[in-house]
Amino acid sequence: MEGKCLNAMLEAGKLIASMMMVMVAGLWSCMPEPLDVDDVNAPQTSIVVSSLILPDSSVCVLLTKSIGALDANSETDPHALIASIAINDALVNITSDGHSYPMTLLQDGVYQVVDMPLIPGQEYHLRVRSEAYGEVTASAVVQTPVFFEHVKTRFTGTPPDHIVRVAYTITDPPGANYYVLNVQEARRRNVVEDILKVDAYAVIVEDTRFKEPRFTDEFQFVDDDFLPGDSLEVSIANVSPDYFHYVKLRLESDLDLAELFSEPVYYPSNVRGGRGYFNLHWTDVRILALE
Repeated sequence: MEGKCLNAMLEAGKLIASMMMVMVAGLWSCMPEPLDVDDVNAPQTSIVVSSLILPDSSVCVLLTKSIGALDANSETDPHALIASIAINDALVNITSDGHSYPMTLLQDGVYQVVDMPLIPGQEYHLRVRSEAYGEVTASAVVQTPVFFEHVKTRFTGTPPDHIVRVAYTITDPPGANYYVLNVQEARRRNVVEDILKVDAYAVIVEDTRFKEPRFTDEFQFVDDDFLPGDSLEVSIANVSPDYFHYVKLRLESDLDLAELFSEPVYYPSNVRGGRGYFNLHWTDVRILALE
């Protein structure tokens, strides 16, 4: 009896093993062939444009190249990133009203022109030609400057909720206007940091909210790094509608610095053949002690 049971168990084991081999063979036959990814092209490198009017009314343009989505992240050092992607071989020129203004390379992709008159309402045309990365063009209209009549910062809350309140008053010029306000720690920065405002808290305001030309408003935000007595830099700029919506999309998407230069692209640009934004607006900056 024991011999018969042993033989039956052996036969059952052979049957199970045979069935498993059939199942494995069937599964293997259903596996798709590996895809050949050798022919997938990387995104073409683009020129990325950023710009700023400095307090001395000179204009600076920052030129960088775009990067892959995995080449940098929010932990990447901004200075190292800009130094590695700066375009320093370009011929950069701005024209307006029949006059041409060549720009000079300062540092790490920053080009400057110091003798160009800036006339509100007048259009200016940027042309960039790089041996390595090609050519891009862009146009921008100089915006009417706006200045703070009154601005004050105030600290409320207790740790960990460090609430910074900013109250300000401006006079709104005629026509539709769009404002970008920034708050950041007051410290000495280089031109690249001034252009990109890496660590700034930003607020956008449309004058459709205003009932009178003289407008007073207040906003607040939480920043654990700020304490009473700290010096803050508060700024306001009257920007073009297109740039306003560009900043709005950046804020809604919560894009960090690395994402501004990396593929894929989710935000608009006025740079033909490239990316980024060429704009011409003055910025009123005030240094205030946080009370």
